[in-house]
Amino acid sequence: MAATLPPPIVIAAAVRETLPNDYLRVSFLPAGIQVTSLSRPGALRAFATATPLFSPPLKLADLPAYSGLVNNDENVLVAMRCRPEHPEAVDALLATWPNVFIAIRHDVPLAPGACNATPPDTAAQVACYARAFNDPQATSVPTSLASTFNYAGALFDANHAAIAKWLKDYYGIFPAFSGIGYSVKNSYSLDTQPMTSQQILVESVSSEYILKNVSLAAAGCRCIAVPPYSGRSAEQLDPNFITQVGGVGSCVQVERLSPATR
Repeated sequence: MAATLPPPIVIAAAVRETLPNDYLRVSFLPAGIQVTSLSRPGALRAFATATPLFSPPLKLADLPAYSGLVNNDENVLVAMRCRPEHPEAVDALLATWPNVFIAIRHDVPLAPGACNATPPDTAAQVACYARAFNDPQATSVPTSLASTFNYAGALFDANHAAIAKWLKDYYGIFPAFSGIGYSVKNSYSLDTQPMTSQQILVESVSSEYILKNVSLAAAGCRCIAVPPYSGRSAEQLDPNFITQVGGVGSCVQVERLSPATR
């Protein structure tokens, strides 16, 4: 008898209440870029989603939107499935604002007394801001969330432009980042197609995590690079396919996602 899959609600709860240690990351890159780490060189963190949420698989045309991305038929598809043998190597955290502040405190060391005055270095300013975050217990969910989002939202005002740029460059955090542990589906074009809070909450579907930007080998990743071809977006991106044919700790070129190549 075939194994019975758990209900989707059980899967969703499991990947949020405990770390799945099975992460899926998709990106679209120009040809010729060699991928050796989770994110670009120099970045501190990389975003990934929980692989179990995408089994059974989706068409490539549909999958990236759940992570706040968009399918790009012109670029190389880079897809990795990462199951680190040593989870501490990636220091994965559910992508909430409180966890982002924890991650920054891990990633950006500060000298004693560095936050007694405004440090000139942007990284230190970000770390001081993270250290100053306070998250007390509350008896009202809206009140507690409002306090956190007001604190995080200030990072995107005119007075914190340098910090916002640092978050984008080193963490991949853009204004589309919700900080509730879910990526916002269809938020890729937020700058030209603004969304209401109602839309944002409804489109918050796929759990996302922030991982240390370590090598593919350290993150236990198998990776494929698929060049553009006619009909690519209509084919499924199956995590099991990445496991079967992906390079171990490196990206290997796969000509097609179609079953004919398996």
